[in-house]
Amino acid sequence: MFHQWTETVKRALKEIEKRYPAGSPEERKRLRERFVQIKRACDNLLEAWADIEDRIVRLVHAYPELAEEGEELEGEFELDEMVVRRFRQGQGFYRLNMFVEAEEAFREVVEEEPEFLLGRVYLALSHFQKGNTDEAYRHFQLIASTTNHDVFIAFARHMMGCVRVREGDERGAIRQFRKALSHRQNEADTWFNLGACHYRLGEYHEAIPCFYQALLLDENDEEAMWMLANCHRKLKQWDSVAYWRMLAFEKTDSLQAMETIARDYEEMGETEKALSWYRKILSRDARRIGAYQGMGWNTWVAGRGQEALAWLKKGLSLAPGDPDLLFTYAWILLEMGDVEKVEAIIRRIPVEWTDQPLWLVIRSRVFTRRTNFEEAQLAAERVIEQEKPRIRALGHYQLGRVLLEKGDAARAAGHFRKARELDAGWKEPLFYEGVCHMLEGRPEETRNCWRELVKG
Repeated sequence: MFHQWTETVKRALKEIEKRYPAGSPEERKRLRERFVQIKRACDNLLEAWADIEDRIVRLVHAYPELAEEGEELEGEFELDEMVVRRFRQGQGFYRLNMFVEAEEAFREVVEEEPEFLLGRVYLALSHFQKGNTDEAYRHFQLIASTTNHDVFIAFARHMMGCVRVREGDERGAIRQFRKALSHRQNEADTWFNLGACHYRLGEYHEAIPCFYQALLLDENDEEAMWMLANCHRKLKQWDSVAYWRMLAFEKTDSLQAMETIARDYEEMGETEKALSWYRKILSRDARRIGAYQGMGWNTWVAGRGQEALAWLKKGLSLAPGDPDLLFTYAWILLEMGDVEKVEAIIRRIPVEWTDQPLWLVIRSRVFTRRTNFEEAQLAAERVIEQEKPRIRALGHYQLGRVLLEKGDAARAAGHFRKARELDAGWKEPLFYEGVCHMLEGRPEETRNCWRELVKG
């Protein structure tokens, strides 16, 4: 009976999680009322459960023989009643996210009963939630080394992995997650976290099987589906990206998922499909600013410049200071040759924006149009100094364009080549490298570049 109730509650909460973000006002009101009902029922259940636990403790105190067959719970039943009460207080604090008070309560419990494993688990968790990673790790390590129960060992190792993740030690986290799985293989969260570590390290082939395992254990884990799509995206395996994105979208039905699918199609070069998804987003939320930026950019890519500007103006009327909209608007104006408007935009943007990489590229292009090649080159070189490879690629591409305008095709070709090395999926530098070879009298190398361009 209790199991059926919990399953019903889980299904109801999943429905609320899925439908609430994009629900109509009426539906959101209904879901809120349902959530309040569930929370009230759970609160009542917890109060009743705490009362039952107290009665059990008193009975075992009075009649110890009642607990003789309960081997796993025996340690708790032998606890002093005051320790049990303090432990329950700690649990209450923990559930309320009052981790300072919880840590104090569980510390007192462990000081009184050092071998009370569950008390130490909660003490370690309280330290973890407070950000005391050294203390949390020490207690989890103690748990892992002193118990014979696989459940506790696996949990402690899992949490030691979480500590390492928080400290930025992905390799250390991987070691702990693998140790956890050696004790309990059917832990979806551990498989997921192991995959996430590999993903953050750029080890996408290693991450994929981990997320598959997480899905085998929980077929409704949309987060694992999402991460599988991300892995395949990094590997440019677009069919798999589309499959996992759509599967995750069917689970969440969220605007964020729709935006990600639209951006995937952008990167695939499927402009019309990207536009279709952005239109769907705006049909649900006409104030979704990112969708206006997507409509503007993809309409521009499709060769409809004036329509692109109209979409961006609509977005800017809703969010005049949005940096992505302003940048895209300025970029397209520049491509259309309206240098004066772009200069006016640069004068109006916040001063701190002017030194951001993308705006440095805009400024470099404006300087190039004004034949101020020295300033154009300096701005592009500042972009090349950035940390991210794709931003550096943009800097090399822009410097190549500046040098090409100056008539220095030989040096320009080198920068277009470098842009391709830093961002292998970007085709535009390949075209301009071919132009450079043509100007330098190397038609065969031009053909090679453009052959690769057509092939791609």
